[in-house]
Amino acid sequence: HSHSHSHATSTEALGISNFVYKATKPFSTQRLLKLLNRWPIPKKEVLDLGFWQDRQDEDMFGNSVSENPFVGVLRVKGFCWFGPSQWVGMLEDAWRHDTAMYMSHAGRHMSVNAAGKWWDTIPKENLPKFFDEGNEAELQRILREDFVTEEFGDRRQELVFIGVDIDEPAIRVALDECLLSADEMETYREDLANFRVASSTSN
Repeated sequence: HSHSHSHATSTEALGISNFVYKATKPFSTQRLLKLLNRWPIPKKEVLDLGFWQDRQDEDMFGNSVSENPFVGVLRVKGFCWFGPSQWVGMLEDAWRHDTAMYMSHAGRHMSVNAAGKWWDTIPKENLPKFFDEGNEAELQRILREDFVTEEFGDRRQELVFIGVDIDEPAIRVALDECLLSADEMETYREDLANFRVASSTSN
């Protein structure tokens, strides 16, 4: 005897969904860190879907989460690109331009760590050296899918969000506000050009 009616999957029943946030400009390090400092932290260590479904008013620190765009987010993972704040001097962080960062969030744990260099830091003719003979398809996929702009190569934002009844438009707006503005991008290009000139003359 067959059942023609469909059963909602457990994830659908819980309202769990996911989306990928993508962008081709760097984040302002200061603005993104400020945003992450507002991240709602669940009160319990274990994955508690009820916390988000009941939409509790505050997180483990007593901060209000009612207006927080990240309410309901259970997991975040992916690559991000940070713009340097200081290209030269004591606190210089020019390394951010070439360094891929990896963001990972689950439950009460959030980390943003260096994940190596962007592929664009290597001349394209040298890239095959980094792939085994049977792995040419992965290199082609990277060149096709990850190199998102001619100017900056594979530098990009690509973050997967998974959560319960998440407000995708609000999250996108919050992250977009952390991206460098058109004016900031012009400054970025100037600073990068100056940095490259200074680096080539000092070598």
